[in-house]
Amino acid sequence: MTGVATTGTRTTTTTSTAAEAHGVTYYESTVLTVGTDAGAMVDGGVLILFGDPVPDALGEVSVVHRPDGPPAAALAAGDVLELDGRELVLTEVGDLAAANLAELGHIVLYAPEACGERLLPGAVKVEGAITLPRPEARLRLLRPGTTQEERH
Repeated sequence: MTGVATTGTRTTTTTSTAAEAHGVTYYESTVLTVGTDAGAMVDGGVLILFGDPVPDALGEVSVVHRPDGPPAAALAAGDVLELDGRELVLTEVGDLAAANLAELGHIVLYAPEACGERLLPGAVKVEGAITLPRPEARLRLLRPGTTQEERH
């Protein structure tokens, strides 16, 4: 998407991707590996993301990624997670999910049908099709309705 803004004698042209139209990116990461059993988890409506290094017990069921840096904001319902070019909307965020992301790069995403009546404290319920990313795919979290200027 391209936008043009004119203020007085100054014209500014901006170019953005569809995901950037959602708002400001506050977390970015690159997928390193996909555990051999991660596909079975996705088939059940669950995707486990874990920052490198991952505990041995979770490596086989996790998508391991390397964050570019710490999150610049806490996870919140309404945010958008872009993973390997696909978008998921966060609809509910457990009380510990933001801390787990900041400390461990860890998020457990649940499709609505895989999530019980009550969301676990470290879980995130999402809307959209959960799919398995490829190694080297990019992961981004975006806050809709904000601009870079509003964050500063």
